[in-house]
Amino acid sequence: MTRITRRALLCGLSLSAGVGALSAASLKRSRSTSDTGAVADGLEFDPRADAFGFDNYATPPVPPEPTEFVSRRDLREELTGRLETPLGTRVTDTLQASSGPRLRTVVDELYANANRLFGTRGYCYGMVATAQWYCEEPTAVPLERESASEIEHVNEPLEDDAAAPVRDDIERFHRQQFLDAESWLRRWALLDPDWIDYEAQERHLRAAIDEFGSAGITISGADVLNGHYVLLYDYDANDDDVVFAVYDPNDAADRYVSDDPPVVGIETATHEPLLGSYAGTYDRFLFIPADRTISARGRVDR
Repeated sequence: MTRITRRALLCGLSLSAGVGALSAASLKRSRSTSDTGAVADGLEFDPRADAFGFDNYATPPVPPEPTEFVSRRDLREELTGRLETPLGTRVTDTLQASSGPRLRTVVDELYANANRLFGTRGYCYGMVATAQWYCEEPTAVPLERESASEIEHVNEPLEDDAAAPVRDDIERFHRQQFLDAESWLRRWALLDPDWIDYEAQERHLRAAIDEFGSAGITISGADVLNGHYVLLYDYDANDDDVVFAVYDPNDAADRYVSDDPPVVGIETATHEPLLGSYAGTYDRFLFIPADRTISARGRVDR
């Protein structure tokens, strides 16, 4: 499909904090036309083209073992190296790399969570990371498709049972997050909403979207293992709030052709998160700049 410019991507966003809801209305681009990076290259994320043509999906009930991807020894060594550098949260400050029993407990917990979450509930992180990659590097889109929206089933090509390049990409990205020590450690801020600095989150999100055209966030409630991963790709900053447009991998690309996107935001005066239609299910979100580095490890040379 014909791609649209970032400035014309949405006609507007507005927020109503009083009723706890966000709604798409009339967006005006907050950024200048001198954006750099992916934006300047014309690779801004457009969910009508860059979202997948299928909804989020789950694996059969028996996922692969985490040890197929990384050994306990390798994970323990990586975790030790990560803990030698401050990771910026209160939780990680309490972990000492020299604490053998505690470190083994963390490794065991990583494996337990990876085993639980390897895809049986869905592949939101993997779909976001893959869609972002396909958008930023169009040559990575397999099956001779021009964009992710043209891929209508995760197992394409359906006529070849031995090949599933899209599923392979999505599941590779998705599973690596659960065995990346830095990914887990930085997400511990989700355990307590008071640990999340939304004033800083706003700055980092806007900078990432300005530079790369999109930014992934984890949205969560009190049970962080039931969190969800979505992609922010546009924003509107005004006196009351900053509102971000969302690509949710639970919705296929055609949803964005006919309907306004979901949105989340940050209130300007209080720096409180605004969850829009996600309110009631989730009450916090977290952007981790390191996610780009983590997901880059899953990108392969086409």
